[in-house]
Amino acid sequence: MADYCCICDTVRPEGGTNGLVLNGGKVWIEFCKECGKTEKLTNAETGEIVTLQELFDRIGDSEKDTNE
Repeated sequence: MADYCCICDTVRPEGGTNGLVLNGGKVWIEFCKECGKTEKLTNAETGEIVTLQELFDRIGDSEKDTNE
């Protein structure tokens, strides 16, 4: 990762960045801690709305489950 938040355009934000790869690799989102707390995504199939950080945490938890 380039350590660049693509939402607020901050280079090397405090605390670094996290990244989400969605839609089979078609969408890449790199975000800082602050944007992760405030920016939301809507699931087109279910209508569920979650923050970037919530989705990132879920994906991390599911990867841990498959590696245990």
